[in-house]
Amino acid sequence: MPRMLSDGDITLRAPHAGDIDALVVACQDPEIPRWTPIPSPYRRADAVAYLDRVASAANERHFLAVDAHGTLLGSFSVMGIDGRYGEIGYWVAAEARGKGVATRAVVLLRDWAVAELGLEELELIIHVDNAVSRRVAERTGFLETGERRPAPRQSESPARDYAVYVFRAS
Repeated sequence: MPRMLSDGDITLRAPHAGDIDALVVACQDPEIPRWTPIPSPYRRADAVAYLDRVASAANERHFLAVDAHGTLLGSFSVMGIDGRYGEIGYWVAAEARGKGVATRAVVLLRDWAVAELGLEELELIIHVDNAVSRRVAERTGFLETGERRPAPRQSESPARDYAVYVFRAS
């Protein structure tokens, strides 16, 4: 995994133990577990487990978005990497929302996954009520397929209320 990806405004870098406190604080925001499969309340043990999992994940690449001061802006990952396919998932810290962080980070991650991992197709799987993330998908070149799926990585939710957006490398 590269040490970092940057567009000059934000940097995507590998998570490390020094991020535990910032992860715990950011993930107290109820909007994050509302749209993503993280524990709520999010505790220090959850952050430690996350770091352990990402350190050993063979078919996933995880990054934290930070600003020039090292402030945590969000978490961005390519998951389910299988040959030429992957899924991008993310959350943005409350203080960073509405500032283009998700759009810039998804573009960085999308372009890196295509160029460096050789992925030809990437998906964003977004709850149908998450209008902000659906706009991010559209701004970053992902097209809605019309397909609906259950919540990703949440086996207890059979409802098909997640929209599938696809980016295909040319």
